Amino acid sequence: MRLVTLVAGILMLTALSAPVAQAAAPIRCTAIPKGSISIDGLRSDWNDLSALQLGGGYARDGDKSRWQGRADLQAKLKCGHDANGTYLLIEVSDDQVLRSARYTDREDRVELLFPGPRGKLRILRIHPPNARYRRGRARWTTRPYATRNIKASIIRLKHGYAIEMHLKGGSVPGYGVGTPTLKTTLRIVDHDGGLSRKPDTVLVTGGESPATLGSFEYDTAKALYAKFLRDKGLTQGNVLHYEVGNFITGPALEQLVIAGTWVAFIGEDVMQGGAYFAVPIQMAKTQSDMLRFKTIDLDGNGNKDVVLVVRQDGTGGLTRDLMVILRYLDSGKPELYFCSEIEVRHQGKTLSASYQFVRRGRKHDLVMTVRKNVGWTQRNHHPTGGGRIENIPTPWGKKKRVYQFASDGYTER
Repeated sequence: MRLVTLVAGILMLTALSAPVAQAAAPIRCTAIPKGSISIDGLRSDWNDLSALQLGGGYARDGDKSRWQGRADLQAKLKCGHDANGTYLLIEVSDDQVLRSARYTDREDRVELLFPGPRGKLRILRIHPPNARYRRGRARWTTRPYATRNIKASIIRLKHGYAIEMHLKGGSVPGYGVGTPTLKTTLRIVDHDGGLSRKPDTVLVTGGESPATLGSFEYDTAKALYAKFLRDKGLTQGNVLHYEVGNFITGPALEQLVIAGTWVAFIGEDVMQGGAYFAVPIQMAKTQSDMLRFKTIDLDGNGNKDVVLVVRQDGTGGLTRDLMVILRYLDSGKPELYFCSEIEVRHQGKTLSASYQFVRRGRKHDLVMTVRKNVGWTQRNHHPTGGGRIENIPTPWGKKKRVYQFASDGYTER
């Protein structure tokens, strides 16, 4: 079993100032102290969050002419996030809240639209209370209807209603704590006269199809991404690979950024409140030496490992391509999980290996075999691996090498 530790610094972040949100633009979701908001029908704990005003400028095309001003329909939206999830406060001012006992789609309601399976929408629908029907309800419009890991408090106001919501990771499609954006459109539907099928006004914060949905943008994730690039003297043009996934043990998701010759893990599980951890790939002298990238769960623990193919220049005209696999362990830092030669070149001679990851239950094995040999022989080839680096398979030695991965390292089968 072999593991090699790589050490890099962790940097913290302070919150950025709030940008002005507009219709169809990403809606800013602000970092808040953990546990500062409760879903209990009392709204005083939201006072420190700025509100996005939703009025006639957010009326859906075709509904703008029917919007009769603030007394008719307007709303305020607040969004905050911490290590426990996302918090939404939607306050709707409406001179007439239309409701029935059946919770139908012909009455006033608030909906959150998310991308669903097979190119369809998954819609979370919230019906408000009014003077006659004092109980609201939050429910998905398609099976399964239950709102698992969503806590909601729906409050009747003198002229309208308010909705407090807490979304935990995995409670809605595409969302995990630490994700930089959440694809969703907020839709507020207003019926003013009778239980007609067609609403009088609809306010929307984005499109109403899977391809055109709006989004919430999390300030901590966005700012940490920008801070990593700035600290390392990089720009967006240096980003070679970007992915959101679970790379660190814990409930949150992380941003993985490969840029220049750096690999950065960004998220709540790096450090509470959000931070980044950047690892330099020292085998690569320049960005052009970073060749290929892949993420995969090798040992079946639910966290993805990072696979890189890196070119390294040696002495005497020798160059080689290395497979480097990184993982982020509970020790709080990335580690070199595995490293092997996959191509060796010298004065016109080339020896290369093909590789594939083969599923074995929840795990994946790495299978490497000789692919090409030009000019190398057992006499003129001298192994250049050793120590932390596995040697390339050879036609005169082991033509095939199989590696299996576990929590404490790897073994060759």
